[in-house]
Amino acid sequence: MTKSNKRTIIISTLILVLLVGGIIFISLFPEGPILDPVPNPISDKTRTERFRAENKLTPNPQRNLYFGDLHVHTSLSLDAYIGGTLANPEDAYRFARGKAIEVFGQKVKIDRPLDFTAVTDHAEAIGELITVQNADEPGHKAILPRLFRAIHESDEPIYSIHDPDNSVYIDTSRQRKLFHTALHNAGVEDPTHPRFFRGYNTTVKAWDIILDAAEKFYEPGKFTTFAGYEWSQFRGRAHLHRNIIFRDMMLPDYPLSSFELKHEEALWTWLQHITDEGATAMAIPHNTNLADGGAFSDRDANGNSMTTEYAQLRQDFEPLIEIHQAKGSSEVHAAFWKNDEFAGFENYTNDPPQENNYVRWALKKGLEHEHNIGVNPFKYGLIGSTDTHTATPGKVEENSNTGNNAIADFFPEARAFQRWVLDETLPVYEVVNPGGLVAVWAEENTRGHIYDALKQKECYATSGSRIQLRFFGGKGFKGDYNSNDALVNDGYTNGVPMGRDLPNNTAEASFLIWAKKDSIGANLDRLQVVKGWHKNGELHEKIFNVALSDGRSVNPDGTVPDNGATVDMKTGAFSTDVGDTELMVVWVDPEFDPEAKAFYYVRVIEIPTASWQLWDKIRYDTQYSDNVSMTVRERAWSSPIWYSPKS
Repeated sequence: MTKSNKRTIIISTLILVLLVGGIIFISLFPEGPILDPVPNPISDKTRTERFRAENKLTPNPQRNLYFGDLHVHTSLSLDAYIGGTLANPEDAYRFARGKAIEVFGQKVKIDRPLDFTAVTDHAEAIGELITVQNADEPGHKAILPRLFRAIHESDEPIYSIHDPDNSVYIDTSRQRKLFHTALHNAGVEDPTHPRFFRGYNTTVKAWDIILDAAEKFYEPGKFTTFAGYEWSQFRGRAHLHRNIIFRDMMLPDYPLSSFELKHEEALWTWLQHITDEGATAMAIPHNTNLADGGAFSDRDANGNSMTTEYAQLRQDFEPLIEIHQAKGSSEVHAAFWKNDEFAGFENYTNDPPQENNYVRWALKKGLEHEHNIGVNPFKYGLIGSTDTHTATPGKVEENSNTGNNAIADFFPEARAFQRWVLDETLPVYEVVNPGGLVAVWAEENTRGHIYDALKQKECYATSGSRIQLRFFGGKGFKGDYNSNDALVNDGYTNGVPMGRDLPNNTAEASFLIWAKKDSIGANLDRLQVVKGWHKNGELHEKIFNVALSDGRSVNPDGTVPDNGATVDMKTGAFSTDVGDTELMVVWVDPEFDPEAKAFYYVRVIEIPTASWQLWDKIRYDTQYSDNVSMTVRERAWSSPIWYSPKS
């Protein structure tokens, strides 16, 4: 072979190596992200003709009560997938219907199916999850998708010592590193898609999976599904997240995330745009307990003072707020509401806590804004949900807790000893709870009826218990009824339901309140009315104990005598001989001021029951620190009724 031929072979080999190496490098580290615009029109995404069944139903003008969950994550959410979740949207709907699904090698189910559910996967990185999980997608072989998949391909078994035959293979070290990297990237000033993002067509594919599942499981009159997603904005460590719920299948081709809509006003403006194009949607804020004071700001995105237009846009598209979920309650915090004996319920917040993270503060502040600019931007109805990251909507039972935060709290050892991934100074057991539910009074179990009831705020939140609650405001209530139908007729005839406004020419504020215990839960301890008002430039609030169980009366000093309810710390059994199965009262505000803007909401408190920590202690001999309560007071929160004086 001549020198010339050798040189040719060497050069050819080098070129081939460089080409192959270049191809490998590009596949591992693709240029990107691809952010080329993709048309996103509104069109009817209906996949079936099941909606025709809606027309055959007979709506109930007195309303039926439906329980649901509007905050559900599956393997299409980045944090859920990193947490080990492999269940998809169809699995989530099966679970909501009472079917068992597999979670970390175990069959998990709920005994009482839900009436409605929305899968709300994070829009941020939803297209990337398609790339990670589908081998045919461009970018699937890039280094970052490989690292995500490697979490689920570990050789190291993770399993419960109480069930050693149930092995799960998760690379927890890589899992935490990727989670913190993703959290950091989301919290930068101008977050965007990662390099391997192959364009919005991947987002369309993920959205189609969610919509296909919603259409497949929609059964008018039996089970309702909603198209939805979560818009998840971080500012530093502040959670400023919203769940977007659509009324029907008039939808965009793909959801826009906080990577595209950089702040809340951009989100509301886009919702207005798609409304003009035929869609109907609302945004529901959640986890304001983790908002670092940013949830209820009186400034717009540019730092300007709130205007009437800003407040109206917010009120139009944010009629509800999630007051309770698996990462804490957002009603109040014990650090600021020291005169509220029930304020310490499921408190979890960034350190230090901030009063203006909480819903009761916002409800009061909204009255002040209405006085100053004519519109109340924080006129919220109240809901609860789970925020499950394990595709298990409605999994709220304390006595069979498997958590809602994927592998972070699925196993009892993780709940007891693992550090919380969002704040590693805290153990998981000090942070999480099983989550809540949303209850809706609607004329039928259909998308339109339930959505409209939510929009009108005829709904309430629970901490997981299925308490029944009616709340009307008006005048002339009889207070003595021979049936529930008679009570409800009186409520609608002589008043307005929760979520509405009292007439502004009323001379008194009278309320009809009825609550009934969860059929398999504990008895009720009391009904409270929480009032907030604005007068002479100042904000005030007061809690009234308006109905007590066991024939008790409020003491002269305002305290409530104990009824002797107990929880057996060895068995978890709670008292069944104290508390009432139903409480009803017509209450007239003794301090009503017709010149003061005000709101009223009802809080229903159960007698004590065993917390999930106590059940873990009983079943697994788990030991917790002394500052952890072994009992819980489950509750419900009504949407408020508002009063504004005549202009």
